[in-house]
Amino acid sequence: MASLTKSHPALATLIGEHRFVGKDVTLLSVDFNVDADGSRIAVETVLNTIQAYGNILLAGAVYGTGQQIDIIMEGSLIGSDYTSADGTVTGTIAEVLDEDILNLGTVDSVNFAAGTPAVTIRTTLVLA
Repeated sequence: MASLTKSHPALATLIGEHRFVGKDVTLLSVDFNVDADGSRIAVETVLNTIQAYGNILLAGAVYGTGQQIDIIMEGSLIGSDYTSADGTVTGTIAEVLDEDILNLGTVDSVNFAAGTPAVTIRTTLVLA
């Protein structure tokens, strides 16, 4: 006879950090510093650029006048040994992605080089 096994703790004990993915994750806050909300192609290009460094598990909606997006990536992307696509920056994933997004230039009339992209590794997930 089949039996049911409880896999998650009771709701009352969900205080603190819990990961139900079964793997380490990295939370990124990405600020394009330009309005990209009007272009699906531009946002997809940024997501493809980010995905070159790991699997995106979740990408939130673009917010903040079309300039920001929050992303959850698979794995622990901590460290300072990442290299940008053009090879000019070696550092943290945030520093490398700043450079890679800036180097996208103009995509579907959104000029990423006109802003100063800022990627931040977050330690908590903030919901509005």
